[in-house]
Amino acid sequence: MTNDEKIEQMQVMIGEEHPPKVLGIYLRQAKQLILNKRFPYDEQPSEVEDKYEQLQIELAISLFNERGAEGQKSHNENGVSRTWRTKEEIMHDVVPCASVLWETWKLTKRSILDLII
Repeated sequence: MTNDEKIEQMQVMIGEEHPPKVLGIYLRQAKQLILNKRFPYDEQPSEVEDKYEQLQIELAISLFNERGAEGQKSHNENGVSRTWRTKEEIMHDVVPCASVLWETWKLTKRSILDLII
């Protein structure tokens, strides 16, 4: 999915017209949050994997909707109460990729086997 398609989907889901540049900023922020969680130890790819594109859009909309209330978990005013999901809750299904640890474990396993043999 291209960024323009993601922005178009965001416009539909938000229900209002907003400048594509503004929505693009939130998409980039969401992308970086997902990539940081997905690849905490490895070099990151330049784009989010296909399976996380909808999550990127959902996270970008969440970031967009919280603008002006950054840092708040909830807000009460005149009987109206809002509670936002945290970024961590939204990104719960992003699985970190730890290939460096796997490679280290394989090397350690070989070293132990060499000592036994």
